[in-house]
Amino acid sequence: MYGMYGQNAVEIRNNNLRVFLKSNGALLPSSGIHGFDYEQNGEFIPLIHFTGLWLGAKDEGGNLRFAHTQQGGRPGLWNTTSEFQKVWQVNASQIAALRQDFEDDGVIDDPVAEIFAWPGRGNPHFFDYNGFELPPDNTAGLAPFWDENGDGLYDPNDGDYPVLAIRGCEAPIIPTQMNWVAFTVLENTDHPLEISLNVFYFDCEEANPLQESIFTHYKVIDRAAAGTPALPEVRWGHFTDGDLGCPLDDYVGIFPERSAAYFYNADNQDEDCVIVQGFGANPPALGIDIYRGPIGSSLQEQPQSGGITFFNPSFGSFPPGATDPNLATEYFNYLQGKWRDGSPLTVGGIGYGGSEPAAFAFPGLPEQENGWTEWEAGNGEGDRRVLLNFEPFELVPGAVNELIAGYTVHSDGTDNLDQAAGLRDQLDVLQAYFDHCLQSNSDIPELPPCTPLMTATRPLAQEINLDIAPNPARDVVQVITDVSILSIELFDARGRMVSSSGEAEIALGHLPRGLYFIHIRTRQGIAVRKLIVE
Repeated sequence: MYGMYGQNAVEIRNNNLRVFLKSNGALLPSSGIHGFDYEQNGEFIPLIHFTGLWLGAKDEGGNLRFAHTQQGGRPGLWNTTSEFQKVWQVNASQIAALRQDFEDDGVIDDPVAEIFAWPGRGNPHFFDYNGFELPPDNTAGLAPFWDENGDGLYDPNDGDYPVLAIRGCEAPIIPTQMNWVAFTVLENTDHPLEISLNVFYFDCEEANPLQESIFTHYKVIDRAAAGTPALPEVRWGHFTDGDLGCPLDDYVGIFPERSAAYFYNADNQDEDCVIVQGFGANPPALGIDIYRGPIGSSLQEQPQSGGITFFNPSFGSFPPGATDPNLATEYFNYLQGKWRDGSPLTVGGIGYGGSEPAAFAFPGLPEQENGWTEWEAGNGEGDRRVLLNFEPFELVPGAVNELIAGYTVHSDGTDNLDQAAGLRDQLDVLQAYFDHCLQSNSDIPELPPCTPLMTATRPLAQEINLDIAPNPARDVVQVITDVSILSIELFDARGRMVSSSGEAEIALGHLPRGLYFIHIRTRQGIAVRKLIVE
């Protein structure tokens, strides 16, 4: 429907993980079929074909409507024309430069184009940097920002700058990079949905699960006119068509207690197939985790209702009722955790045609005693998809919802089963970051460090006058500074805290040689320095 729009895509890269974002909201490249891929030995190997939201609803008369975002929508906010067709991109380094510029004397001497072009509410510079007008009557649908003077309007000359705003988190967050786009689905219905999508990531100097992760933040606004009847049964799901290298030997699993799904290889060799390059020996595992879901009428986040896997009918031998949907009723069946033909998900085999009902397909790690997983069941080859669903809720005109998902790759395991186990632990670390609202991890010792990882309100403490000596060091290292030290924490290159102290000195004699990071907490902020232990 929207194929004429949004054909230009931006490339978003975090370490080895890459995704493309179109101006129509699709996570797809301008050409080709894979939205996500992973660099291995200089080659980009496929990870995901399609991914995005499924949005289904029934009205009071039982009439069904459905939309998905995996191929995007009509570019722009609901009340704008298609000229609002752009991906706005901004980096943390640009924001840090503007903050420093403003803090010097309260005046921006060197405007950063990406920040002055940001589609924040009331931006007086928007036309100058974008060449078209910002909708004057739109508030909730525009991009979030830090409002330095609290006037409700975005103006970088007042010290305002773009941020990531997450429900339940008081402090705004500055990722390494943000990519913001707006689009509309169901625009010709009585409940048009305006969606903004922010694709963001955090880069770290240390080895950290954040380095192999990219996140999507969807904000969905029901633009129904006042007085329009609410939709009493709304069902949302998050869909992923994973292609882990060659998709024909992929398996899928779900971690219900983690609101996550994952793809792993059926054996320890991922061969090339069809027109797709495989990962070869010891292929990685791919995880998809949900961090925020929709809000129901009780103003509480809707719990996940289940997760189901279904199959591409072009590959393998599967019952027609367990393959890709075509009709709105079939999509809605999957959103209810049923098969395409309305039959229930059941325990055993691929989950089709059994007697014991199930909410989640293939729960837990692949290898488990008396478990039901694809690996234990020995399911046949095929191209799999996975859908994670939420409990139904009522949608009223003007409702604002969000869904945050993360995509992460684990590649350090010893074989295909160990990759899945390592991925589960990696998902726990990423969940802990979101549980702490992605605050600087120096405040949360149980999290591995990520330098830099800063929030919008934290001082730029890297400018604190301090040094460490000797460096390289062997037995002891001394922190030299004229400010008061609150604590010192030492992390290895894998992100594990190996020592801490309330003094200006840390003993190193028990540590192996290698690269470390010292986090020095002071009343002026937190500074990080690299240390080589000989």
